[in-house]
Amino acid sequence: MHGGEVRFTLFTHILTPIDGSEASFKALDEAAKLARSFGSKLTILHVVDTRHLLEYEEQEREDLLKKLRVRGAEVLKEAESKVKPFNIIFESTMKEGNPAEVIVETADELKAELIVIGTRGLTGLRKMVLGSTTYKVVEWASCHVLVVK
Repeated sequence: MHGGEVRFTLFTHILTPIDGSEASFKALDEAAKLARSFGSKLTILHVVDTRHLLEYEEQEREDLLKKLRVRGAEVLKEAESKVKPFNIIFESTMKEGNPAEVIVETADELKAELIVIGTRGLTGLRKMVLGSTTYKVVEWASCHVLVVK
């Protein structure tokens, strides 16, 4: 710490799920600011949504999953480039499954004290205040959740 600088350690670990939407990048920006202010570690999570893959034939499913993983890696790479200027400790990870369930499970595994999430993701409908994933995370999470507009 520098002279006169006071740091509070309210949140030692922050989790931010990101799907490539504008709302998720706004949430990432807020999470990075909070991580810098609190000296927290930030984990950036991308969840490959596999809920609808069973509707496809096996070969189609494998091809689609491969494309979704490539897209997820691109989203994480972009997220990492946005976070680097904040000079914080961070990691990024990609998991597969139901996004809301995976986000809550990951927060529990990491013992994150805060999830910072956008109001709605790529599939969000404008008429909805909160997307279904965000709503479920708010309902199910055992830690604090900050929803960023």
